[in-house]
Amino acid sequence: MKKINHKDINDQQLVDVRTQHEYQAGHLKNALNLNPGNFKKYATYYLDVNQPVIFIVGSEEESHLEELSESADELGFTQNNGYLLIDEVPKENLQTTGTIPAEEFLNKNDDYILLDVRHPDEITRPAPEKNLVNIPFEDLVNDYQSLDTSKQIFTLCGSGNRSTAAASFLESKGLNPKVIEGGMKAIQEIGK
Repeated sequence: MKKINHKDINDQQLVDVRTQHEYQAGHLKNALNLNPGNFKKYATYYLDVNQPVIFIVGSEEESHLEELSESADELGFTQNNGYLLIDEVPKENLQTTGTIPAEEFLNKNDDYILLDVRHPDEITRPAPEKNLVNIPFEDLVNDYQSLDTSKQIFTLCGSGNRSTAAASFLESKGLNPKVIEGGMKAIQEIGK
């Protein structure tokens, strides 16, 4: 897989495969945050197999490049895929994704949307019902326009991986979502 300089990015599809916390702390605009496992599961919902994909990795993820290349090939991404090392991108070219601690979210009294991106079949810990909208992550690409974008959107999943991926997608559509830190696991631990 060819290494790409951040200055050479134009209309390629960007997939940031770093952890949710690394992504939240600084990422390229319009990058979709899919860790290697989520890339295999969700890439074809969000990406065009006929367009090149640039994988954004940290130095720790460079060892995953062969696996990512094989996954991309298996899914039908046959264009000239490449990778970019995030450590080589100037900090001023990065943006952050907002987060909110679970307890702070639970104490909110204003109007908002709680977007639960878990699939209904997997929900064993129900989300708080106030302002709840459930759109499974695999459906968000087609259903996000049903969200009331005049309200703050908070994304939620089981632990925070898919909610960060959902936030990355919504950011690419011009929205400013916040990820609930720790997901339902953190909300359940607070016990509200």
